[in-house]
Amino acid sequence: MKLHGKSVLVTGAASGIGRAIARRVANEGPSVVVCVDKNESGASAVSNEIAAAGTPSYSVAVDLADREAIELLASVVTERSGGTDVLFANAGVSFGGGLDTLEEAWQTSWEVNVMAQVRLARSFLPGMIERGGGYIVNTASAAGLLTNLGGLSYSVTKHGSVALSEWMAITHARDNIKVSVLCPMGVRTNMLFPEEGRQNEEHRLAQAAVLEAGDVLEPEVVADKVLEAMDAEQFLILPHESVRGFYSFRANDTDKWIASMARYQQRLGGA
Repeated sequence: MKLHGKSVLVTGAASGIGRAIARRVANEGPSVVVCVDKNESGASAVSNEIAAAGTPSYSVAVDLADREAIELLASVVTERSGGTDVLFANAGVSFGGGLDTLEEAWQTSWEVNVMAQVRLARSFLPGMIERGGGYIVNTASAAGLLTNLGGLSYSVTKHGSVALSEWMAITHARDNIKVSVLCPMGVRTNMLFPEEGRQNEEHRLAQAAVLEAGDVLEPEVVADKVLEAMDAEQFLILPHESVRGFYSFRANDTDKWIASMARYQQRLGGA
């Protein structure tokens, strides 16, 4: 899909991959770029930067764990922009831990990584269908195709994001709705490199596994690859080509994959 003249909405737009996508999209001549994030000042800074460069843009502060806030977002965007043609459901959260992960962390992971994407689609997809079609890009993770050592709730919910995206791609193909799911591995963001003091042993394990498995890409590189994949209307967006090989290995010999990952975790010092 070409983005010229399209109304575009990006969640998680205040930083990382979301900010890079919003900036990159602005170069394609969209009618508007809506920057959404819980971080109000961050989202506003990105939208102001885009607007100053000549592309219409505004920001909306939204806690994507809040169902009513997403419904209000849809009302605001419909009123100001007439709806959304392209939705980047990019916001996500990550918690380290295994079966001991707190219930509150599980709930936040579920609400942001899965249900926010469900609710955004529920809110914006009918309008896309009414206008003859649209595009949804859900950000998951390589963890949604493989697993995330040291991050159980992250792995489970990112698998949910991939499954949701596949279901939507199949179910709404007849409505001219294109769907892609972004599954990067290491990207230089606050999620991979949190502030000092926010790491625990589980996060250090997850970080070590990602850093050893492949290159750490800049968010801008990922944004470029997202637009390339959208132009070709590819479902799986894999900025790290090695993920394709890992995914194939997992599918073709699952027992061997699990055994190799267990050995890998032990080598990295995981429990």
